[in-house]
Amino acid sequence: MTLALPPIMCVVSTVCVGQPVQSPSPNQIQHFGFSIVDAGHDDPHDDEVRLEYVDEVAGFSTFADLAPYFATEDISPRIDAMTQRGLKVFLHAQGLLFDHVIDADSPTGVRYVLRADAADRFSTFVQINALDQHQDDLVAIYLADEPAWNRLDDEELRLGASIVESELPDVPIAVIEAAPAIGELKIPESVDWVGFDRYAVGDPSTDPQWQQDLQSLIDRRTREDQRVIIVMETQWIPEYTKLGYDQSIMGAIATNTLKAAQACPHAIAIVGYSWPGGLDRPEQLGARQLPPDVQSVYRQIGRRIKQFSRP
Repeated sequence: MTLALPPIMCVVSTVCVGQPVQSPSPNQIQHFGFSIVDAGHDDPHDDEVRLEYVDEVAGFSTFADLAPYFATEDISPRIDAMTQRGLKVFLHAQGLLFDHVIDADSPTGVRYVLRADAADRFSTFVQINALDQHQDDLVAIYLADEPAWNRLDDEELRLGASIVESELPDVPIAVIEAAPAIGELKIPESVDWVGFDRYAVGDPSTDPQWQQDLQSLIDRRTREDQRVIIVMETQWIPEYTKLGYDQSIMGAIATNTLKAAQACPHAIAIVGYSWPGGLDRPEQLGARQLPPDVQSVYRQIGRRIKQFSRP
């Protein structure tokens, strides 16, 4: 997930970072975790080479993402490492199903395309890892990140979802779109969870644009039982400092995002973007670099949700 818009920080509600976080409903928000936990990314802001951070988030997450890139990858040890720590796997399938080509007309400069061998690649991957026998270890399959923003053809998105559904019918399929492209997203009926990302919003529970984006996403669902993923901003970029905000504000933003999720009857999961830093550019910080009082809020939210998560 990348920054969709230039950062314009909205006014943050007055929330004390240390105040108790209201417990989420046990029948609503069931999952909490961070992106880029096991995606082969080395955070540039520490002194070690490290490509996964499972142990850092396990105590206050219900899931962690895992990103394979090759059809023949054996990810069984990585799945075991998560399940042994009480986590389910949010499995990124994009690298298995889709390729990208340079496209000057795309907002990102690239366009996603469904690989001609996508069905064979995904089937091979499922067989090598015996995923059909371990569907309970997967919280969801992440089909594609910001597909409309990256100009993925609607039919190719639908075909990709069908490939995943045919192989792993008991695992929810998820898609997250960039806010400016919500109106262009055609959600396949086989997709179960949908979300959007809009960053630099101080209080999603009251921000008019964020709320409008949420309603637009809900209106575009193709099944009434499709659930919503709420993206929580847990990154920090230099522009926020230039706008006069320090990193401690991220605790209030997390609390406000939880409020927005609790107010949405369709919400099922909260995902923080992101745990490590440096994914979009070297100076970008992730949640693991933010101040201890902010990380305390993440832990409090995650542990409350973990109490109600389904095994």
